[in-house]
Order: sequence, then C-alpha cells, then structure tokens
Amino acid sequence: MIVNFTARRTELTEEIKDYCQQRLARMEKILRDVIQIDIILSEQRSRKRVDLQVKRRGEDFVISEETNDVFNSLNQVFDSLEKKIVKERRKLIQKRRRAGGREESLAGLEVVEPAPRLLRLPYFSDKPISIQEALLQLEEGKKEIFLFRKEGSESWAAVFRKKDGKIALVDPEG
Repeated sequence: MIVNFTARRTELTEEIKDYCQQRLARMEKILRDVIQIDIILSEQRSRKRVDLQVKRRGEDFVISEETNDVFNSLNQVFDSLEKKIVKERRKLIQKRRRAGGREESLAGLEVVEPAPRLLRLPYFSDKPISIQEALLQLEEGKKEIFLFRKEGSESWAAVFRKKDGKIALVDPEG
C-alpha cells in the first residue's frame, strides 16, 4: 500500500506522519485490497481539514473531515474509513453467501426436501349417514371436507367445499 502525504497552507510534521502510519498499521488487516491512500491536510482560517483519497481494486472514494484540531480530524477520518471498509466487506460477504446458496441449489446437489406433514383431523363419520346429513356436518363444522360412509352400503364418499364456494361430492360408486 502506497501512502502519500500532502500539506496545503499548513505544515506537515513528523508527529502527524507517525500518527497516520500508526493508525494505518492498526487497520492493515482490513486494508488488504487498498492500493494507494493520499492523505491531504489543509488549513483555512482556524479550520483543519483532512481528506483521504483511497484507491482500491474496483472503487475509489474520498473521505473528508474538518475540525479545529488536526488530530481530531485525523481520528474522525480514520474512523470513517474503517467503518466504510468494514461495511463494504460485510456487503460483499452477504452477496457471496446469497449467490453461493443459489449456485448450490442450481448445481444439482441432492436437495433434501422436507417430508410433507400429515395432519389428522376428525372430519369423518364411522357410522353410515346420508348425503344430506354429510352436507349438514360440512356446513355445521365449517370444514373444507367431510368423509363419510354412505347409508346402505360399505363404501366411503366425501363432500368438500371448492375454492369458488360450491360444494362437490366424491362418490367412488358413482
């Protein structure tokens, strides 16, 4: 990583250079993909301004802070740099995770689908009843389907409510 210092209308001391080098050394782990940093110090009246121009693969950006003290400006600008890079790295990780999840499902890997859940509901009658009684049971219980034994035979039949609200009968004997 290349670090360039520029001072405009102010003096660049060794103390400021050392402080910047220490802060950048502490952030070295997160600054892996940074190619160059330009630190520009400027003074206008009593305001001290620090600009960081960061060049990294795929993106260049500038962070600026202005206070009455050079070291406060440096602290704020380095804190902003750290927050921005950490935020960008988290976004990249999330993007890779989302893309990786889609690739795995599309790659034809064995996707284990959960077994369908079986719900046992008491929507039937063991004793033989007529179709009219079955319709009453369907309406009375506010059920979607009612299974019953047909009166006068051993076969089963079902009455159910269709999506359009009409009632239908399923009778295997016809």
